[in-house]
Amino acid sequence: MGITGENMGKVKRIGLCGFGYWGKNLARCFNELGALKVIYDFNMAPRERARENYPHVDVRPTYEGVDFSGIDAMVVATPPETHYVIARDALKAGKDVFIEKPITTSYNDAIHLTEIAKSKGLNLMVGHVYLHNGGIKRIPVPVGKAELYVQLLNEGRGPSPSTRDVLWAGLPHACSLALHFFPDMPDWIEAKREGERIKATLEYWNGSVAHLDVGDNTGRKLRRVELDQGSSRYLFDVKDPNLCFLQSGIEVKSFGIAMGPEPLLEECKAFLDYQGVDSMGPKVVKLIEEIQGCLRSA
Repeated sequence: MGITGENMGKVKRIGLCGFGYWGKNLARCFNELGALKVIYDFNMAPRERARENYPHVDVRPTYEGVDFSGIDAMVVATPPETHYVIARDALKAGKDVFIEKPITTSYNDAIHLTEIAKSKGLNLMVGHVYLHNGGIKRIPVPVGKAELYVQLLNEGRGPSPSTRDVLWAGLPHACSLALHFFPDMPDWIEAKREGERIKATLEYWNGSVAHLDVGDNTGRKLRRVELDQGSSRYLFDVKDPNLCFLQSGIEVKSFGIAMGPEPLLEECKAFLDYQGVDSMGPKVVKLIEEIQGCLRSA
């Protein structure tokens, strides 16, 4: 069911580039919002699946000579190493852009995209879906010293074959959470890699610490965020995306509702109304590059 009535004028006509693992989810959400108009994919098989699932949507090949007609905005859901070129061309064509995380795999490229968007007065948003979980929203950004624990572990190889490395698959999620709760860049980083698992400790000027643990083939699936400040401990588990729990002493309180809006649908709605250029995207890439530098030196 799409948006109707007074909100209908806000709906951008969306072109979705990439109908793979995550692109299919974005297609479902933007179609539900009445905004999906075009699906682009390089390969024939995904294009055929897109035509079967969305017969009312125009399906086109990509990428050379992309036809941007009929859309107001491009949604990029392709492998991370392709994000820069697709987003750059869409921005130069005068289209607003939503990029699934990470914005790019280079900080310089990320800054270049933001500069193009600003110069043309276009909107540029990055898909950090954890920040749209109701439970995460209910955890207050700390004032003063705090300690953050983020664990994002996959039991097997991870959900998407298009992501070549956990560095650009799971780590952007963890870095976006670290930057959400601690907006400054860390003063000190320690990181190590164990196969397909990366563990990083980030220390900040005020004594705050963030512990990031992401990986594939870990033997268990876990999506957990904990924030400790003073005597208060906030807990979030993606099993209940709209809940967080506050533990103070022996008392535990829950905030939110067990069943609420789907975070990805909330993210897609946010893009339809988004105005401006996302500053989080480049900061996430910069933080990943700094962690990557620590891994190389180690």
